[in-house]
Amino acid sequence: MSDDSAGSNAAARIETERLLLRAFDESDVGEVAFFADPEVMRYIPRGAWKREDVASIFPRVVARRRDEWRDAGYGMWAVVLKQTGKVIGNCGLQRLEDTDEIEVYYLLDKPHWNQGIATEATRAALRFAHERGLKNIVAVAMPENGASQRVMAKAGMSHIGRARHYGLELVKYEMPSTRETKAEPAPAGGNPRA
Repeated sequence: MSDDSAGSNAAARIETERLLLRAFDESDVGEVAFFADPEVMRYIPRGAWKREDVASIFPRVVARRRDEWRDAGYGMWAVVLKQTGKVIGNCGLQRLEDTDEIEVYYLLDKPHWNQGIATEATRAALRFAHERGLKNIVAVAMPENGASQRVMAKAGMSHIGRARHYGLELVKYEMPSTRETKAEPAPAGGNPRA
């Protein structure tokens, strides 16, 4: 894996055996029809975009994700198949709502399912998080999304149960090596043994 963004606020460019993870650009709009595919977006809480809205929504997503990279030092990558140079999905890291956790996520267009590509992209994102010392890395999925849960497990994440996020009851996985333990509060009144 290579990463040529060290010390930069720009999105990291990461290469794996088959993939290039890079920032999305507005010019990718012609390759992101998967955002409007109901089957691809079936397990995404907001669902598929309307086909006619892709051209207007996508530039806003690109701008928001650029800001995320600038502000947090992590964000969303376009997943590009090196063999063809085509955008085939996305993956990334984002703050999980109302928590101190960072969620790893992924989405691929149908022709690229069941080839280990989501696992390869997820492992690259997790390595990136590890190299930057990011803590509390988790992933969530709808309980019926077995494929996503297999990606999480193959990427080295551990199932920790169910949790409520995005207004839904979801299954949750974590990278145990990134779990930051919280210090126990001192007892009121000082040390009781003193």
